[in-house]
Amino acid sequence: MSGKQGQSKLSGAVLGGAGLIGGLWMVVAPFVLNYEGITVLDAKSKKPVSAELGAVTTSDIIVGIVLIGLVGLTILTANKASLAKLRLMASVAVVGVGVYLMVAPYLFDLLKVAEYLSINKPNTNDVLIGLLTIILGGIALQREFSAVESNPQITSQVATTA
Repeated sequence: MSGKQGQSKLSGAVLGGAGLIGGLWMVVAPFVLNYEGITVLDAKSKKPVSAELGAVTTSDIIVGIVLIGLVGLTILTANKASLAKLRLMASVAVVGVGVYLMVAPYLFDLLKVAEYLSINKPNTNDVLIGLLTIILGGIALQREFSAVESNPQITSQVATTA
């Protein structure tokens, strides 16, 4: 194995490991950050009431499982040139998951739930993990796209199946 191949495999392992950790974090974040314990000020009574974050909890867990699945797929198929198109699509999907995480606080109207810059809140968690997912997924996407373009056999295979 040449030095460049070794570097490429190492950077792929780092990206994959970061993706798996990010997915695992999204699964456990609702419990670690205690989403159930978050309160909001009731508009009528002006008293703190428990925020209903069941949908956010479910969303974060599903996103974590999807990230683990997509990243796991790319790791397991890393040495199979015939599955390059699948890895490319998985990388695009990872970037899509990151975009979803960036938009999730607005979809669930989380901005009224907590102070936006408080680190232990679901809105901040989703935006930060979404940003990291987009960055890491974009790097992985660029690597997969470069690998597909540099291998004429894969390029012809992708062109005929597209």
